[in-house]
Amino acid sequence: MGKTGVLPKQTLRELLASGCLSGITERYLNPASIDLPLAEEAYRLESIFLPLHEGEKVRDLLPTVGATPHRFDTPLEVGVPYLFRIAGEWKLPSMVYGYANPKSSTGRIGFFCRTIADGIDMYDALFRPGWSGELWLLARPDYFPVLLQPGLALSQMRLFDGKSFLDDLHTELAIGDAGLAFDEGGKKLSLSETRRHDNSFMLTIHVEGMTGWECRGTRKVLDMSKTGFYDPADFFEPVCVSNGKYILRKNCFYILTTRERIKVPPYLSAELRAIEPRLGEFRSHAAGYIDPGWGCGADGEGCGRPITLEVIPQEDTLIRHGQRIARLRYEYMKSVPEVRYDDSGGSHYSDQETARLSKHFKKPVQL
Repeated sequence: MGKTGVLPKQTLRELLASGCLSGITERYLNPASIDLPLAEEAYRLESIFLPLHEGEKVRDLLPTVGATPHRFDTPLEVGVPYLFRIAGEWKLPSMVYGYANPKSSTGRIGFFCRTIADGIDMYDALFRPGWSGELWLLARPDYFPVLLQPGLALSQMRLFDGKSFLDDLHTELAIGDAGLAFDEGGKKLSLSETRRHDNSFMLTIHVEGMTGWECRGTRKVLDMSKTGFYDPADFFEPVCVSNGKYILRKNCFYILTTRERIKVPPYLSAELRAIEPRLGEFRSHAAGYIDPGWGCGADGEGCGRPITLEVIPQEDTLIRHGQRIARLRYEYMKSVPEVRYDDSGGSHYSDQETARLSKHFKKPVQL
């Protein structure tokens, strides 16, 4: 375990108790991240945007982007950007910074979601240690209208006190200890049996039999506060493949899965990189963060779990079984979290074995 890294749940709780994070309760704490609940302030925009310099506040830019108040009882229109204030007040300690990712149930409905912050000229980043100010969420439904309500969390924030990525030496040691990647049959993959690039594992795509789901868009409204409610057939069509290849169509959205089964030991966390131009003209993932304890099982002897991919092609793209699709990078936790993903209970995704739709859909949704 590194001396610096991702802050675990027990440390996040200390930040709440100290007043560094106020207005956010225990219910929004995860093993190694904080869910970002929506406040009651929302706007319809003409475009997305970013602050330009450190002194520029998001609120002051509302007239520039044609912001008009949005009512929560009105569905968000397809293709239209919106801005939501994140609840709470943020005053990070002088050595702490953060990065955000959309939550899995946000990414799996093709819902564009980016966090922006006062004085930060990048999306999903509180890269300035000791940052304080207002945090906001840019959101845009791209395939069907979406209904939201205050208190829902569409994104999550990880906090760090320093970078601590897993290098090749410690990757090999972690493989020997618990395993990180496994094949489709559950066999542990050695370092030599994987492909690495820039401290990352290269993952491949499953394109055989019942492969995943395709969304071409619909006018039906999805209420994100509902769980196990919707019929998948109202929003998605199953992708069935008989010859190990499939063409992803531009302007469609796909729920697919990796061939590899991924395990994240409790002393690590991991992030799937959404865009790798050298692999193709597509976005391979919308959420991306994988909690410590993923795929470990209750006794720590689990052989990983496939990673669901939310793929958005920019061109009509032929994919084939075993094609490289994404990069996964591990990093150390500051300390092992008191609650690990597979022990936390209640997750819709803790038993996924193939491409799984979001928690809003009725079961069976696993192919």
